[in-house]
Parts: sequence; structure tokens; C-alpha cells
Amino acid sequence: MSSHNLSQITTVIFDMDGTLIEHTWRLEQICSELFNRFAGQLAPVTEEEFFDCYWRKSTDLWFMMIDQIIDGETAARYGYINTLRTLEQDVSLAEPMLNTWQALVLEEAIPFADTYPVLRSVRAKYTTGIVTNGFTHFQRQKINKYHLASEVDFTLVSEEAGYHKPDPRIFTAALELAGRPQPHQTIYVGDNLEADIHGALAAGITPIFLNAKNGPAAPASVRCIRHLTELLQLLDLAVL
Repeated sequence: MSSHNLSQITTVIFDMDGTLIEHTWRLEQICSELFNRFAGQLAPVTEEEFFDCYWRKSTDLWFMMIDQIIDGETAARYGYINTLRTLEQDVSLAEPMLNTWQALVLEEAIPFADTYPVLRSVRAKYTTGIVTNGFTHFQRQKINKYHLASEVDFTLVSEEAGYHKPDPRIFTAALELAGRPQPHQTIYVGDNLEADIHGALAAGITPIFLNAKNGPAAPASVRCIRHLTELLQLLDLAVL
């Protein structure tokens, strides 16, 4: 895909986590830090035992949220409640553990150095938006902390839409918020091959794969960039 293919583009939509926001800790680091803060109260349960149970419970609750049986805030809270119950631990630890987890993620998740310059440069010419998978209450905390909503024309969290990437219906919902451009007039920039790239393709939207970590290759027809600033070169935009 070269720049002459993009003459009809009116709208550029971004993924958030891994695309606009960098996670500076590995997941294992966050898990260890969380567990260490409550290890004395959880003894003799080990970190491995706790998270083996937690991820199973959380996965089940995530799908219950996807099916709109429960809301995301309830799903997040009961991930801890159900884990603690299963391990015969004090369920009153659920709330402080959830709050600690969220605080840790909000501390380690920060915008990339080029996030704001790219968003501002792209928005000067195009309608822009953010579409992110996740629980509304938590993803909105990230959006609010870094004032991302003021840098784009719209934001959409998957729980709000009722659909989750790669479901093409969430991309259709985003087009509604963008003023109803046609899919072929829209670019979606993301770092996840399944959720972002295949999801955008299924919706008829042109994807751009941000492969900053040299991950698996995208389909041959998909344009790849290594840094967000390369999007400006692709769109022939100057940095503002």
C-alpha cells in the first residue's frame, strides 16, 4: 500500500493499548508486585496458585461480560472474589487487590513519546478516534488520565459498544461515531494482528499494523510500520 492508495481516506482510528499507550512492565511483573503486597494475608497460597486460579475465573467472567450478562466492573471485581473463595481466602481482600492492580497498571502504562504529536498531526487533516477492547470503567481511567479524549474526535470502549474486537460490529459502531465514513475511507492503526488487523479487514477498513516489537508478520497486503511517526510519512503529514 503506497500513499496514492490513501487519497480517499477521511478517517483514522487508533487502538489504544500497545499503540498509543506503552505498557512499561511485563504482565508477570505486575502480577508479582500485586501478589507480594498481599502475600502475608494470602499465605500459604503461592503466587502461582493464586494466578492459575485467577486467570481461569477472569476468563469466564470476561466472556460473561462479552455476552452482556454482567458489566465489566462486576466482572473485574468478581475475578478476585471468586478466586479468593475458591482458594478459601478472605474475600474482603478482593476490593483492595483490584484497586492495587488498577493503580499499578495506571502507573506503568504511559503514552508513547510520539503519541500526542501523531494524534495532533493526523487530526489536523482527518477525523480521528480511539477504539479499545476492555472494561469501560478501567479503560476510561486510562483515557482520562492522559486526556486522550481531547486529542481525538471520539473514543469507544468495547464494553460500551457491546462488541469486542475483532468483531467487525465494533468497527461499524466506530464509523457511526466518526460521522459515517465508508469503510474504504477509513484507516485503523493497531498492534494486535487478530483483534486489530483481522478485525479491521473483516469490516472492510484499511488496517495498518504497528509492529513495534517485531512480532508475527501481517498478511502481505497489510502495510506495517515500526513506529507511530511512520504513519505521518505514510499520510504525507508534517509533525505539529
